[in-house]
Amino acid sequence: MSPSYADTIDKLVEDNYFYWEFNMRMKCARKGLLPQIIKPEFDHGSDRSTVEWKTDDLKALGVIAGDVCLTYQVYIRGALTTTEAWNLLEQHFNTKTLQNRLLVTKKQHSFKMEPGTKFVVHVDKFKELVRQMESIGESLDETRQLVLLLGSLTEEYRMHATVLENTPNGIRNEAEDFSTKHRFSGKCFYCKKPEHKEFKCRKKKTDGGRGRVAQAQASDFTFTDASSMTKSEWIVDSGASSRMTSVLDKFVSTRDPKTPARITIADGRTIDAVATGNVGSKLMDGTSVMLSDIMYTPEVERSLISVSKLAEKDVVAQISKGECVFRYGDATVIEAKLCENVYKLKTMRGKVWHVVTTRKEPWAVVHARLGHIPFKRYEQLLTMAEGVPHVTDGVKGDDVCAGCCMGKMMADDFPRHPENLVKSAGVLDLVHTDVMGPMQTKTHGGCTYVVTFIDDYLRHVTVYFMKAKSDVLSKLNIYKVAMEIVTDKTIKRLRSDNGGEYTGRQFKEGLNRSGIKHEKTVPYTPKQNGLAECMNRSLVELARCMLYYESIEKKWWAEAANTVAWTINRIPTSVTFKTPYETVYHIYHSSRILRCLVH
Repeated sequence: MSPSYADTIDKLVEDNYFYWEFNMRMKCARKGLLPQIIKPEFDHGSDRSTVEWKTDDLKALGVIAGDVCLTYQVYIRGALTTTEAWNLLEQHFNTKTLQNRLLVTKKQHSFKMEPGTKFVVHVDKFKELVRQMESIGESLDETRQLVLLLGSLTEEYRMHATVLENTPNGIRNEAEDFSTKHRFSGKCFYCKKPEHKEFKCRKKKTDGGRGRVAQAQASDFTFTDASSMTKSEWIVDSGASSRMTSVLDKFVSTRDPKTPARITIADGRTIDAVATGNVGSKLMDGTSVMLSDIMYTPEVERSLISVSKLAEKDVVAQISKGECVFRYGDATVIEAKLCENVYKLKTMRGKVWHVVTTRKEPWAVVHARLGHIPFKRYEQLLTMAEGVPHVTDGVKGDDVCAGCCMGKMMADDFPRHPENLVKSAGVLDLVHTDVMGPMQTKTHGGCTYVVTFIDDYLRHVTVYFMKAKSDVLSKLNIYKVAMEIVTDKTIKRLRSDNGGEYTGRQFKEGLNRSGIKHEKTVPYTPKQNGLAECMNRSLVELARCMLYYESIEKKWWAEAANTVAWTINRIPTSVTFKTPYETVYHIYHSSRILRCLVH
């Protein structure tokens, strides 16, 4: 019969005697053999006979020998009784010999908290180490214990270490209190079971998916209250008898009812709907929708979409794993995504609801072709370049496409002083460079990094994709040869940050061979390399816009970034008032939307 899990312990080896000794005593206790260890001599007053005692003693000896590593069984091969074997092992592993003292002291100096280990578990391990030190006569006073414990913590607990270091009295007790403060001993208010709080209750999380439906008896409407959502998010509710929201800003038009509608919520309270109106919203794909007969109820916690109300208008809900789709005939009207056990509408957030446009009209097409540039830049381009479609009728300056809403997000500009800006006198006098990455998704070629080179005078940007940062030097050499042949100029200065890819020995030697002066920014001051930082931000933002606008998978991010760089080089700059591509190659090229068919 195979031994049970409870009877299986780690074999005795060089450094686990303290754990093995306790586990072996417990194992013998489960088998009824513990008296052979704690009472080594036969008790004539007991009910057992001498034969039974000797039989149990041999059993205990066999159990002990079976859990000793083969290397150390040599110490007990001559033992005839349990007591003799036990004492021999104790003399070897638990004595104050130099070998044992060195072993335990080594464990003390190498004691560190493993990443991901809970603080409580780490403190328990530390207490066991202290006991081992005491067993060999190397007891630690309170101060040394505290120093060892705090020095073994990871960065995650450095703040706790600082607090304990500055606590004058009762330090050890406070550390122990801290290690056990998360051991909640009360009862959950939801399921009434001990040792956990309501917000960690598994039963509550399970019940949350089913919803808590209010029973309407004398009320006009019922609904499900999902309390973890925000008020601005629309939740699909099969239990609500009407659509309602507490956010007044969503309404396009409202009307006051003669008699407020009465609504019963989950806790049994009754609240009033003080107005009814229409709500306009923008879905994630840019489609405009108008929700009619929405109740404005200030006291309701969430914005709810009623499945039954949509069914009255022949809109059918199709629920699948992770998604809920509303269809009118063969057309998809609204989509909702499963989040926190409820279905939330895929809508645009915030003020962009009122300005988003996804019209497939001439301006939208031109806007996409030009890399989602602002309308003012488009007007500037019309006066400087030939062959650009002239589409300005019916276009508002504040129109924003869905791709721009999803892809563009910017921080405040760094303060700039014109007198401190370095201005280059000609082409390739100064080249800015920076590295982005690693990206979450690899390209088809396995690249996760992007390096950019921007000419300060022309604002011409070149993008290369890399598998590792160490490839920067090879990409610089490619850029150097290509630009010097086209412009008949040489690179004089290169400006970058202090990243390791720019400060390595090979990179420095490469610059020295080419006669390029390297200008580095002050550490942790990215604004000194502002042109490269801003260009990288533009590349990321516009690439996201393209991916969202055309609903392209993220794995094509490199193609999108390449298209953005290609487009930026064909848009006039505020420095030369010409397109960088036109200045370098003396020709102008037309643009096309990412993913469009070419011949």
